Amino acid sequence: MTIILTPEHERIIRAQLATGQFRTVEEVLDKVLEPLKTQSPVTANEDATKAHAAAECIRELRKGVTLDRPEGISLREYAHLGHKY
Repeated sequence: MTIILTPEHERIIRAQLATGQFRTVEEVLDKVLEPLKTQSPVTANEDATKAHAAAECIRELRKGVTLDRPEGISLREYAHLGHKY
């Protein structure tokens, strides 16, 4: 497998090596990839699907919602209209 790093990725890895916490690039990658070892690809895909479904539900709920607030009034002030403190 050939992996091509962006300049930003390379900068981050070099910075981590400079701290002395890691001796090799492989150690940096092992640390970064560690959380993925316990997560199955199916779980990651399911999480993405759930997030997409949640976003769709939110978009559906927001359809037709308008605030119609007067111009010049902040959202915070508009939310507190009619409240008694």
